[in-house]
Amino acid sequence: MTIGFLIAVTIGIYLIYVLRKIALILDDVKRILNVSEISLTETISLLPAVLENVNQIAASVKETASQANDVIDDVKVEWETLIIYAKAVVEIVRAIFFKGK
Repeated sequence: MTIGFLIAVTIGIYLIYVLRKIALILDDVKRILNVSEISLTETISLLPAVLENVNQIAASVKETASQANDVIDDVKVEWETLIIYAKAVVEIVRAIFFKGK
């Protein structure tokens, strides 16, 4: 019976200690929020404009990437055409200058 009582008292003391720490942490959080209230209010009021800017930037990046892909495709086609012409020129040069070899 005495051991059970001592365990209950120990648990009670520990619980009081934990609750006191939680209360101190909550007081610190409340103090920080009170000190930073103006800054937080300004920041929160700017969020819609920031989100709109982010959306515009994302759309611009998407459009630019699409245009870049188009340019890359065009360059690829031109490069392949250039290679075909170069091969044809090499074959013509071989046929003309290295006919007997």
